[in-house]
Amino acid sequence: MKLVFVHDGPIFYDKNNNYFEFAYHELFERYSYLADEITFMMRTKPIEGEKKFTLVPKAINIVDIPNFKSPKTYIKNRKKAEIIIKKCIYENDYIVLRSQSSIAQIAIKYIKKYNKPYIIECVGCSWDSYWNHSYLGKIVAPYMYYKTRNIIKHADFVYYVTTKFLQKRYPTKGTTVCCSNVVLEPIEKKILSERIQKIKNFNPSKKLILGTAAAIDTRYKGQEYVIQAIKHLEANGYNVEYWLAGGVTGLKPNTFLHDLALSYGILDKVKFVGSLSAKQMPEFYDSLDIYIQPSKQEGLPRAVIEAMSRGCPVIGSNLAGIPELLPPDCLFKKGKYKEIVSSINYIIKSDMEKLAIRNFEYVQKYEKNLLQLKRQAFYDEFLKNVNSNV
Repeated sequence: MKLVFVHDGPIFYDKNNNYFEFAYHELFERYSYLADEITFMMRTKPIEGEKKFTLVPKAINIVDIPNFKSPKTYIKNRKKAEIIIKKCIYENDYIVLRSQSSIAQIAIKYIKKYNKPYIIECVGCSWDSYWNHSYLGKIVAPYMYYKTRNIIKHADFVYYVTTKFLQKRYPTKGTTVCCSNVVLEPIEKKILSERIQKIKNFNPSKKLILGTAAAIDTRYKGQEYVIQAIKHLEANGYNVEYWLAGGVTGLKPNTFLHDLALSYGILDKVKFVGSLSAKQMPEFYDSLDIYIQPSKQEGLPRAVIEAMSRGCPVIGSNLAGIPELLPPDCLFKKGKYKEIVSSINYIIKSDMEKLAIRNFEYVQKYEKNLLQLKRQAFYDEFLKNVNSNV
């Protein structure tokens, strides 16, 4: 059987036609449970310089969709994209759609036309995504919210990454599962012991290392508010560094965040560590004193779960699935840098060791093997339904 995964992406490629990614490395193993041949249908972009992304397995077919998301490219590429999408849907047996995808919005038309079995993965909120993207996004947000809500409502199988938030905002009449996209290998207890020792040696007046893992060219990830908070944290006597893991298209050195830190005179306090591979991320989290998820839109952020699995104290915006992961005292209002300062002050003055233990123990339920069993039970229901309708 043949399966196509539909998302906006992007997937990156080099001059040797190798493909790279930083958010899909577990999907081949996951979808191989459903089909023998896997295709990713999404936008692709060239990448130059050092490649820290994960190499896409050669067994995955890539179908490139031209970008039609901007006013400049819509007229030129929209029709081309639809022809490719139509052909790909027709040629595959099963379809998996990411709900926030513009490509998926087109694909659903041909899924219905050719009566193809499909699963929708609801991983984030279309309203929040578009509303917090740009002024144009605010115009598009109501339509995309309605469109996404309507598609999910009538889907037979929906995969939610949250326990409550997305289910409430995008309800469905179909069969569902709540299962994070995070991939946590079995967690060794020595990780917690090492974190506790790090906390015992912690002195924020000597060094306070904060960190966020997210794309640095996407404004709704909210790193700007942490940068705004740095001066206030230093006024409280902390010696702050803010580490940002994440890249931009083409790995360009200058971004909005770079220029913002420069304008505040704190560029030396902001460390752009670049795009890290999945194998490099544990070391990144272990280097931090506090992990921050300052997003203005999310689903259930895997970086928060990954940081918690390293025993790292975590604070985050009080939106989407983040409150499902963190205690109330570790939450702040989105876009409020003063509340970030208050949350950091709270963490430092509280029992950080107790919080590390809480985080480490809480995320045990996201261990890979446990989620795999839950996910496969959902896939079994999907396959059973497909076979009964043959």
